[in-house]
Amino acid sequence: MAAGNWLTDAGIGDANVAITAKTIEVAIHASIKNMEVIGHPVIRSMLLRDEGLGQLLGALALGISFVDVGQGKMATVAEGTEATPTNFTSSAISVTPARRAWARKVSDFGASIQSALLRGVLTPDQYALIVYDGYRVWANSYVDLAVALATSATNVIGTTGLALTWAALSGGVFELKDRGAANGPCLALLTSKGVQDLADDALSLGGAVQMAQQIQQLIPNAGNGAYLGNYFGCCDLYMNSELNTIAADTAGLLLTDGGIQTKHQIVPLPEESFSLVNAGLFTTEMRRPGGGITTFETVSHFGASIREQGRLAQILYVT
Repeated sequence: MAAGNWLTDAGIGDANVAITAKTIEVAIHASIKNMEVIGHPVIRSMLLRDEGLGQLLGALALGISFVDVGQGKMATVAEGTEATPTNFTSSAISVTPARRAWARKVSDFGASIQSALLRGVLTPDQYALIVYDGYRVWANSYVDLAVALATSATNVIGTTGLALTWAALSGGVFELKDRGAANGPCLALLTSKGVQDLADDALSLGGAVQMAQQIQQLIPNAGNGAYLGNYFGCCDLYMNSELNTIAADTAGLLLTDGGIQTKHQIVPLPEESFSLVNAGLFTTEMRRPGGGITTFETVSHFGASIREQGRLAQILYVT
């Protein structure tokens, strides 16, 4: 029926009032791919190393030294001759956590009329919305800080100004193994452009390469979110949108356990605060500035640094 004055059992003019059933749900966004990466074994191991270092005490940064243990070889030494001692050599890194924050404001009136509309992972509760929002924001920030280090990697896979190829990626994995870093799972992050480069290259190569089981994973795994398959027997390939650029190129990341060191300083909320979340890695505090408004501030203190260059590589290709 067209809108206008028309007669119903309820009266005249019902159709003049636009009434629409409504719910509030989480909008799709490219950042959801970070939620898949955050659960990868390499990232979980990174968080375990983070926690295992303990709290910062009396200093703003944390230092780690790497010593050349077990890298030497014995030399022939005549009887009665003492071997010449070899000094240990070491290298060091430091990680400085910084305060990072994200805030939302919710009005009492807005919550009173909209909370019941929340659906899905949010549940009909404004607090669930804020907690989920805070967790997603922390994960986005953590992944973003880690992948930004790809621009500082000294090992480079691919060539500036050129599309990414299977030959370049497989060669990079071989070099990773040669450096002794491929003892466990490996994580590779590419943009959609990098993945399309690989797909185009596979089609152009044809034959056995095109029909190989690993290459075929790009097709059936199209419905598996950001995950694109396991390649070269150790490397999980994911699509990600946090990768940075270097001039006209994109800096993807090939990462193994121990390649990046992060450090969270656990800063608990004091007793006088109104705590919504105290998750260790991040907290969410509620404040009432007045005017029927509540401010929810999510805070995390963390930093990141390349741990050992041999355990990661930059995947370079034209954007």
